[in-house]
Amino acid sequence: QTCALPIFAGTISLLGGRVDDLSLKNYRETLEPDSDIVHLLAPVGGALPYYSVFGWLPGTGLQPGEVPDAMTQWSLVGNQTLAPDAPVTLEWNNGKGLTFQRSVAIDEDYMFTVTDTVRNSSGTPVTLQPYGIIARHGLPKLQNIFVVHEGAIQRVDGELTETDYADFAEFEVDANEGLPAVVSNGTVDGWIGFTDHYWMTTLVPEQGTPYKAVLKFVPNAEIYQAEVRPPAITLAAGAETVSSLRFFAGAKEWATIRSYQNDQGIAGFLDSIDWGWFYFLTKPIFAVLHWLNLQIGNMG
Repeated sequence: QTCALPIFAGTISLLGGRVDDLSLKNYRETLEPDSDIVHLLAPVGGALPYYSVFGWLPGTGLQPGEVPDAMTQWSLVGNQTLAPDAPVTLEWNNGKGLTFQRSVAIDEDYMFTVTDTVRNSSGTPVTLQPYGIIARHGLPKLQNIFVVHEGAIQRVDGELTETDYADFAEFEVDANEGLPAVVSNGTVDGWIGFTDHYWMTTLVPEQGTPYKAVLKFVPNAEIYQAEVRPPAITLAAGAETVSSLRFFAGAKEWATIRSYQNDQGIAGFLDSIDWGWFYFLTKPIFAVLHWLNLQIGNMG
């Protein structure tokens, strides 16, 4: 399904309900005016797949295949074009009494909101756990600038952690994950994703509620993953539940990220920008320069 946005071009795949085709209309690969616009996300099948996917893990009363996953073929309901005032709705029925409906919304900038509604008409209670994943297949092309972090970045209950791609291979195998992984548990605030020099993708759980944040590496396929898992839900017969995750995909624009932090409650989101060792100087200095640029049109 297409994205009709002034800053985005792309599609959402009905396979897995993936956001896996996204370009930034306002940015180009080089300073040349006729160079390609920046392609941020890419589907499986290309050189470096990079995408987000959302689904559910089966718990009591459910088997794999009875909840949506990365290979689920969703059906489109209604509107075909995503816009700030027009979310798209996907639907899937497991054939055993569970109906899943997914709303994908976008704001005027770079934040998607993915909301899943589950209705249980099976006659028996079931337990299931929502998740969001950002996956990068293969090592991306890096700028390799010493003072700029490129790799995974996360905040969990006020603590910021930066992880280089090379560090993923050093993860110990987690018994529950079955792969090299680092698992963190948050209760107050947080977010997790991947940062490039100028661009970023980030999963944002509902702030103030428990969640699990996971960095995972698939060695054989060289896949780097960042995951968010809210708590499992036990859904009574005849009941309905709703789960929501936010997904940032775009440019690391200071004012935009600051707005998400200050106006939408994503604590510490400005720290997704690498301010360096002297952050206590660079952050306020940049804020002043930004203000001056708004007043006189020049940072010089």
